[in-house]
Amino acid sequence: MKRSTFYLYLVIAGLLLVSVTACKNEMSSEKAIFSLKEGNYWNFHGKYNNKTVFLRMEVLRVLTEGRLTFAVIKGFPTDVMEGEDWEPSVWGLLSVGNMHYYKVTGARTDSIDKWLSNKESIHSELVTDSDLFMESLYHTGQTFGEAGQLTRDDGNYFWSVTEKKACEPSSIRGLKLAGPFDQYTLSYRTIADETMIDVVPGIGIVRYRYLHHGTSEDLDMKLAEAGIK
Repeated sequence: MKRSTFYLYLVIAGLLLVSVTACKNEMSSEKAIFSLKEGNYWNFHGKYNNKTVFLRMEVLRVLTEGRLTFAVIKGFPTDVMEGEDWEPSVWGLLSVGNMHYYKVTGARTDSIDKWLSNKESIHSELVTDSDLFMESLYHTGQTFGEAGQLTRDDGNYFWSVTEKKACEPSSIRGLKLAGPFDQYTLSYRTIADETMIDVVPGIGIVRYRYLHHGTSEDLDMKLAEAGIK
């Protein structure tokens, strides 16, 4: 091998190493979508079927084990759709390395809480891909959800990132986080309905919309105030 060729290979290898390192550093410095700390809250207001509604979403407690963070949360935007005497739901959000977020409800919230409290457990099979609520967001066209649905060619039954734009969250009271911020619009469509969520990594959900195609059900909730540590 000629010496000049050898040096060329060294240069290429060096550039690849720098590129990979930069990529890893960029990923590690990304903002988590949700700040899962006890006491954090998000106050939403909006309209459900033309009626003014309010909801508070709050982290009740947090359990961390390795790269897993599990938060028990009270309140979710769709709670206001549960009739006149609706009550805030209690649900769980499992973050895996700040890259994948799984939403669980009911008895499974307590079950995962107990499993993670067992330090000797390997914690396998806590969730399935049908529980996947959100993942790290990068670009328009990104999709995620149940593996069996991602191959559909009608765009239904999995999450799609339909828009990415700069966000100026000055209208959100109590927010003390420094920008810049990117806002992503996520859409989940079925034959019957559509859910659209505007998400800002570091802040969380800033808008939640639901529309049923066959009835008059229409929900539009916007983040009005946040207390994020």
